[in-house]
Amino acid sequence: MSVEFRILLVCTANICRSAMAQVIAEAMLNSAHLPVATGSAGVRALVGRPMAPHAITALDRLGLDGRAHRARMLDLDLVRSADLLLTMEAGHRAVAVGIAPEAERRTFTLPEFAELAAGAGHRRYRSDTAERARAIVESAAERRDARRAPEVYDPYGGPYEGYETCTKTLGEALSHALGALLGPR
Repeated sequence: MSVEFRILLVCTANICRSAMAQVIAEAMLNSAHLPVATGSAGVRALVGRPMAPHAITALDRLGLDGRAHRARMLDLDLVRSADLLLTMEAGHRAVAVGIAPEAERRTFTLPEFAELAAGAGHRRYRSDTAERARAIVESAAERRDARRAPEVYDPYGGPYEGYETCTKTLGEALSHALGALLGPR
């Protein structure tokens, strides 16, 4: 099956939030008919490093495995090849758009996109199509306003409970975002 829609998740070091979000998104997309590729990267990645230990534990408790993850740096090719970039903070969004200004309309913080996409029901497109997913992204871009985008708290360096809270935040936001992209099922 060829990849038709690419989602890139972005945070700082790519060993915690974006890495966990990628694993969670892949699990949620497991039964989707739309071929979706997910990836993650960091704006100051600890290239080649594995996921943070507490992040692995938090995913383990969800029945997910993040042990294969290795951090990578956000670069021009990754930004240009993504149909949707979901960042954890507004600063990450600014870096991605700085790398490739043409990505501005398809780059959001994850919670921002989850909110904007939820009301963008494109009934004229069949569910589970790349065309529909791209229309949802465009609709979200049109509805974005000047308010500061909501962000995902960074638990790195803190106690395990912060990672557990972060996985819940990521799961809820991804559920809304991916549900909007895929449409009624």
